[in-house]
This record gives sequence, structure tokens and C-alpha cells, in this order.
Amino acid sequence: AGLSFTDVGALGAIYYTVSGVCQTLAGFAVDRFGARPILAGGLALAAVGLALTALADSFLTFAAISVVGAIGNCVFHPADFALLNSSVNHRRLGRAYSIHGLGGSLGWAAAPIIYFLDDLVGRTGAALIGAVPGLILAALVLGHRRYFVDHRVEVRVAAAAEGARAGLGLFLQTSILLCFAYFALIAVNTVGIQQMAVPAWVEMFGMTERYAALCLIVFMVGSAAGMLAGGFFADSVKRHDLVASGGLLAAAALTVPIAALAVTPAFLLPLLALAGFAGGATNPSRDMIVRNATPPGASGKVFGFVYSGLDVGSLIGPPLFGYLMDLHLPAVIFWIAVALYVVNAGMVLTIRQATMPRAIAAE
Repeated sequence: AGLSFTDVGALGAIYYTVSGVCQTLAGFAVDRFGARPILAGGLALAAVGLALTALADSFLTFAAISVVGAIGNCVFHPADFALLNSSVNHRRLGRAYSIHGLGGSLGWAAAPIIYFLDDLVGRTGAALIGAVPGLILAALVLGHRRYFVDHRVEVRVAAAAEGARAGLGLFLQTSILLCFAYFALIAVNTVGIQQMAVPAWVEMFGMTERYAALCLIVFMVGSAAGMLAGGFFADSVKRHDLVASGGLLAAAALTVPIAALAVTPAFLLPLLALAGFAGGATNPSRDMIVRNATPPGASGKVFGFVYSGLDVGSLIGPPLFGYLMDLHLPAVIFWIAVALYVVNAGMVLTIRQATMPRAIAAE
């Protein structure tokens, strides 16, 4: 379509900005109209956005389509977690969170399939084919009313008894603000490393791009395996903050030798697998922490607001790490990663203290 790399980067910024702003609004819609129809609508809108790329022929049209796709994307976290929290047995909720996170990771991993479709059937065909799964999922979500419990029904009595805060005051609670900051910092690490680790390792260790890409794949596979294991941890323990902080500190310790260039390229593979596993294992526990910090009747709003931190971090990480690459300071990227792991480990313990009565009651 004749777009420059700068144009593509700007489209990503538009997408994450709109998604981040609208995610909190989507949370209000989830609590007002129910998670199931909102989720179905978001899936359909994201699919329509992808299909419309077949017609795009300029930056402005791609920008408009990015807005459409972002509005579809913004409903996923508030709707998904509202449905999970109300539809899954609480004794298996950690495992449900892990499968949910793994599905997202596999989706990112499968995204390059669109390039192969483009070679086979052209841009128009690839866009239309790529939109089909979203439309099918939207129909399935809308039609399977029996399996998706309306979270508004389950919490209405409890919300009335507790007098849950509504409006902006809900987001000014210390625990909710800390959860938002936690996800923003996690995304700085995750998205920044995913986009800049390959050229960073090439410069740091003198390896080929293919080997550096293999290292990144190993890191992501380790993270996915950690998510699965973390689901069982989250269902088996009461102190989710200790699981999350322990995993983050382990990931920090395993990243130090990389930042210090104290390992050989061959040893980088197992080290990254372990670091990815340690970080991934924290994901289900962190979701349990957010759940325990959420007042009754406000899961859509809270998960929408908190997870918009991911969009904020996704905006900050790549430009920051890209700037460090331009300065030829690739090792600093991983020292920042170490610092963010440690800060977030302390943050989850603080969240526990800020929500102690509710956290203990939920456990």
C-alpha cells in the first residue's frame, strides 16, 4: 500500500491509543449491558476492521481502519474476565486465566500466517479469510448463552450490600491505580523486548539474526509454558502476591547475566527459556490479584481500566527501546527489564496490602 516504516509505526500508535482510551469505556458498557453481547460485538468489529484492509489504499484509510479495529479490540479484557470470573468454578479460575493468556500468546504467534495467505490469494483474499474466524467466534459467543453466566446477576446483591463505588471514584482507589501501573510496566518490558530483542542480541553477542530470532522464540515458548504451570500455582496457593513477586524476581535474576553480557550465545537459549517460564508463571496469579482487588459489581470497569495499562506500556516500550538501539546501548534495554521486574515484584506485594480485607475474604 506504499506505507513507510514510520507510517506503520504511527498506525500502531493510533491503534494502541484508541484501544487504551476506549477500554475503560468498554468496561462500563460490560457492566451495563452484559459481557457476552459486548464481547460478540467486539469480535465482529475487529473482524470487519481486518476485512476492510482489503480496500485500504492510503495512510488515512488505514488509520480509519485502525480505529475500527481498536474499538473492537478494547472490549476483550473487560468482557473476557467478567465472563471468566462468573462462569468458571473459582477453584479452577487460575487455570482458566492461564488458558486465556496462552490463547492470546498463540494468537500473536499465529499472526504471521497472514503473510502466507497474502502470497497465496493476494491482499484482498488474505484480509477476507483472516476476518472469518472473528465472525465465527462472534456468532458462537452470542449463541452460547447457557455457558456464559451474566456477571451482573451474580454480584448484584453483594454490590448493593458493600456499596461499591461507581464512576471515576472507583479508579482512584490505591489498589486499582497500582494494578494499572503494574500492567503498564509489564507491557513496556514485554512489547519492547519482543520488538527490539533480536537486533539487540545481534549487536550484543555478534550472533546472526536467525539465531537471535530463535532465542526470542524460545523466550516466548518458555513464557507460554510458564502460563500453563502458573495456572496450577494460582489454584493451589492463597498468597498469589508471593507467586507473582517470586516469579518476577526470578526473571530479573535470570536477565542479569544477559544484560551484563556474561553468557555465551549457546547458553542464552536455556537462560531465556527459564526467564520466560518464570515471567509467564506469574500471569495467572497477577490476574487473581486484580480479581481480589475488584469491588463487587465492578469487574468490567476495573478490568477495562487496569488492562488499558497494557496499551499505555505498549506505546512507551518500543520507542524507548528503539531510541536506546539508535544510541547503540542494547544492554541498557535488559538492565531496564531487570529494574522493571524488581519494581513490579514490590508492587504486587503493595497491592496485597492495599486490598488486604477483600483479598483475604476472596481466598
